[in-house]
Amino acid sequence: MGDCTEAGVPVIDFSAYRLSLTKPDTTQFQKLVGDVHKALTTIGFFYIVNTDFPHAKVDELYKVSKEFFDLPLEGKQNPPISANRSQGYAKIGRERLNTDRPYGDLKESFNYSAATKDNEWPIESACPGFKTTNKDFFDLCVPLHDRVLEVMAHGLNLEDPLFFVKRHAEPTMNCLRTLFYPSLSDVTAREQQVRCGEHTDYGAITLLFQQRPGLEVCKSDGSYFRVPLVEGGILVNVGDLMQRWTSDLYIATKHRVLLDDSAEERGKSRQSVVFFGYPSIDTTIECIDKSNKYPPIDSMEYLDSRFYDTY
Repeated sequence: MGDCTEAGVPVIDFSAYRLSLTKPDTTQFQKLVGDVHKALTTIGFFYIVNTDFPHAKVDELYKVSKEFFDLPLEGKQNPPISANRSQGYAKIGRERLNTDRPYGDLKESFNYSAATKDNEWPIESACPGFKTTNKDFFDLCVPLHDRVLEVMAHGLNLEDPLFFVKRHAEPTMNCLRTLFYPSLSDVTAREQQVRCGEHTDYGAITLLFQQRPGLEVCKSDGSYFRVPLVEGGILVNVGDLMQRWTSDLYIATKHRVLLDDSAEERGKSRQSVVFFGYPSIDTTIECIDKSNKYPPIDSMEYLDSRFYDTY
């Protein structure tokens, strides 16, 4: 495996199947496959570097998203935006990822999926370029998402290396989420309220673009460690449906974002961008090893149940 961060999250060189290649580099591809497989059967998280992803686009999305989040609340919700099914604006406290916590998460977000309707966007004059920038970034994430799925299929020795890719084709609920965590100088945290409650992701895989450190990942002993930033790195993890698909071989690991420790950090806001890969809405998730460890489940049925609990 490649290098690890100080906390032990693998940093995997993706250059053997970087986006500029039409076919994998055969001399290095098997190492990439093995590194990803090992990461997903142990910690459940890994960084990928050397992907050819245009990271300048992350900064563009941060900029236009900050302009959106700076709008008054009525500007973000006019016209009305739904927060169900991973579409639209969710105000601070609207989302509660850990339902055992008494209050919703101290963050706000805008969620875009290919199913988002035109009337679920803020008025263009209120935030110029917001819609276009989100859509363009979503389109950039899809091919990288598909390549990670293909690498995973090789790691599982599936007969069809495009098994997962084919089951993430349209119509899908793939979601691009831009998140804003306000400065604690601007909002008051309630008792036991956190930035992002303890949870596992819902779908197949997640791509996370971080601005500042803060994400904490649960270890096998139940303790959490903070994941440091890796320059040019994209953090990848799997969700519940992939864990079911692989009969628990690939691990959907709990993670969270707590309130910052120091007064200096608590006075800062933060942003992040997340691409959630969800299977096609007509996909049935069955254990690929034929073990029937989990009964077959409709992907949309499962996602709807998780969205219902969250919102």
